[in-house]
Amino acid sequence: TAGALLAELRGGACAPARELAEIVQRTAPDVLLVNEIDRDADGAAATVFAREYLAVGQNGQQPIDYAFVYVPPVNTGEPTGLDLDRDGRTDGPGDVYGYGAFPGQYGMAILSRHPILTDRIRSFRELRWAAMPDAQRPAGYYDDATWQRLRLSSKNHVDVPIGIGSQVVHLLASHPTPPVFDGPEDRNGCRNHDELRFWVDYLTPDRAGWIVDDAGVAGGLPADAAFVLLGDLNADPADGASRGEALRALLAHPRVQDPQPKS
Repeated sequence: TAGALLAELRGGACAPARELAEIVQRTAPDVLLVNEIDRDADGAAATVFAREYLAVGQNGQQPIDYAFVYVPPVNTGEPTGLDLDRDGRTDGPGDVYGYGAFPGQYGMAILSRHPILTDRIRSFRELRWAAMPDAQRPAGYYDDATWQRLRLSSKNHVDVPIGIGSQVVHLLASHPTPPVFDGPEDRNGCRNHDELRFWVDYLTPDRAGWIVDDAGVAGGLPADAAFVLLGDLNADPADGASRGEALRALLAHPRVQDPQPKS
């Protein structure tokens, strides 16, 4: 329920959060993306996790001070007023722009030891799925009016610039929907595919003209920009239920290098 995670985290005594914090402290990344952390109005759950768990040594580990926290808005739990899952209701967790029982469920947060350049962040939460050229529209499932209202991102796609000295590195973060929990129309598989294909187009200047961020700015990532692509992509190039061609295209992109490929 809304607010339950924040209440559990407050005080620094949540055992699973302490275990997670220890794992992070053992790995010690400078920048961390946390998926499926509920987003509340002030991003408090992420801030509490950073201050009361990561900044406190767990089980003998060195604490990490993530001074910069960004919690993007997400589509999960945001109502559409439509019966998207055809269960006779318009107010269920499957009738929202991104699956969730309340707004902000399964959200995401970026924690960084380096400054987050907040005035240069690009968010693509409201980008319509139908705007994508040759989108994989689930066959025979959504009527035209519904199709035109759907958003591509199940949570959000964000371009978050990080300042590291004089260099800027763009974090390209997302959490596509799992390609399961649907029917023969494979609506979640189609969406997962196109959420991944978004990044292929975003990294390809001559294919990015259709992409418009939530501030109304069109286009993709500049050709000379440094970036790291990260997230729980819910896809595999060879295994599982995802439509692997989108991830294969992303991994084969000339701008992308997988530092440790494994299944």
